Amino acid sequence: MDIRNANYFAAIAEEKSISKAAERLFISQPALSQQLSKLEDELHTKLFIRKKDTLELTEAGRIYLNCVYNIQYIEKQAMNKILEIRNEKKPCVK
Repeated sequence: MDIRNANYFAAIAEEKSISKAAERLFISQPALSQQLSKLEDELHTKLFIRKKDTLELTEAGRIYLNCVYNIQYIEKQAMNKILEIRNEKKPCVK
């Protein structure tokens, strides 16, 4: 798993649609579908139940989404800490 695919998965889950998620992410629908298929193959499980007009998370999908949200939170914390350090090291101009 990489962070990009985790973010793709979260967008699909939030939009409940690959097409809408692809539009939101500014990528093609076939490319996003392919990434989802690769992720499901990597995890050896289906993450969504495909219904008529929507996607519904499976139990594995709900668990994975929770983990993705934790990863996104930690990534934001890391970026904030790095920005904090960078700002502390800026020389003061007198």
